[in-house]
Amino acid sequence: MTPQTMVHEQIVPLLQKLIQNACVNTGDDDSGQETRSIETIREFLRERDIDSRLYYQNPDRANLVARIRGENPMAPTIAYMGHVDVVPADVADWSRDPFSGEVHNGEVWGRGAVDMLGMVAAFTAAFASFAESGRRPPGDVLLVIVSDEEAGGTFGARYLIENHWDEVKCDYMITEVGGLHIHTDSGPAITMTVGEKGVCWVRMKFRGVPGHGSMPYRSSNAAMLASEALVRIGRATTRRVMTPLVREMSRAFFQGHVEHLLSRLPGCFDRALARLYRRDPGKARFLDTASRMTISPGVVRGGSKVNIVPDRAEIEFDVRILPGQTVEQTQEALRGALGTLSDEAEIEFFEFFPANTSEQDTPLWRATEQICSEILPGTRIVPMYMGGVTDGRYWRQRGTTVYGFAANSPALTMDRFSRRIHGIDERIDLQSLELNTGYLMRLPYEIGRF
Repeated sequence: MTPQTMVHEQIVPLLQKLIQNACVNTGDDDSGQETRSIETIREFLRERDIDSRLYYQNPDRANLVARIRGENPMAPTIAYMGHVDVVPADVADWSRDPFSGEVHNGEVWGRGAVDMLGMVAAFTAAFASFAESGRRPPGDVLLVIVSDEEAGGTFGARYLIENHWDEVKCDYMITEVGGLHIHTDSGPAITMTVGEKGVCWVRMKFRGVPGHGSMPYRSSNAAMLASEALVRIGRATTRRVMTPLVREMSRAFFQGHVEHLLSRLPGCFDRALARLYRRDPGKARFLDTASRMTISPGVVRGGSKVNIVPDRAEIEFDVRILPGQTVEQTQEALRGALGTLSDEAEIEFFEFFPANTSEQDTPLWRATEQICSEILPGTRIVPMYMGGVTDGRYWRQRGTTVYGFAANSPALTMDRFSRRIHGIDERIDLQSLELNTGYLMRLPYEIGRF
């Protein structure tokens, strides 16, 4: 069966069902209910006489693992890994029902279409094709579909890694986020994510003295302290770190003599970034976060009643750190930004995971280059370092080479992707599904050539 036929007969119906399952992960332990979509995929495989196993800490939030044995037990194992939980979507904001899976103008619409149910559907169909073709791949191929990625993987990838490593260990892995098209001075290019920043989640607490809201004169108001902290941290800047990977991204992302010159002159990188933002906001955002520690307030709490001066307030920050940066350096950056307010703040860390990167000089990279040279002629691959995290980090930490990549169509540019992921009117085009399916069907065999 050709990739085009598979898209229309298998992948689109599967993707629509996954979208309609609406496995919305709010971060609460009882949200997601991803077993609905795990069972959908399990049934797809069962109909093709392919066995799979479920592993779970919570039976409503299961994970699926399936394996096709390769011809050579010594050959490397490759895994296709994706998640079936999605973030919330407000129906009122969308042009179409975010949980309908409607096909319109050659695109499948719905929450999770690009993050990452479209890839999961393509992973599943391509994986099944290895069994149906009767042509065994050189090494084992794993299909790993997980829950709870959108809230850190406690019930999903982290659970599998910590409790069932022998079932999911692999040499190579393809997952999200990548395959985003950009224009460069050297022609068209497509991104492949080779690393991710670390996660450092911070809770900053302030204490005041309660009193009547009608008499605020010289009161110690915890909410006001928190507000001033937000202003100071918002104005602060973190240092740019120009690693070799960031410089490689810069050469691809910036265009024209002026941008390239500014990006290399001391103290002028931000001016180059501002010019880039005006013509391509998506590129600018990806490059900004790849080159510095970012500090983003996500949750603010304070007060209990409108007429009481708050005696407690807290802010939760999403801090993303670069390779080598630590909890101690994060605390130093926060306290430095607070200045004289630092003594008023209690800082605690409630989540940490270090930055992680995979090597580029691998058979997986070369195989991907070879396939893309044929299905996306004239398009070169550019390595990318991303600010967000994926479940691939858990495998990287164990030594697996993990790339975020999909052979998307040129319609899925970096700017479009950055606006659609977790955004309004998320959708993926059918050509991207077709190209990516073709890539996935060839990849295990192509790796064997390198």
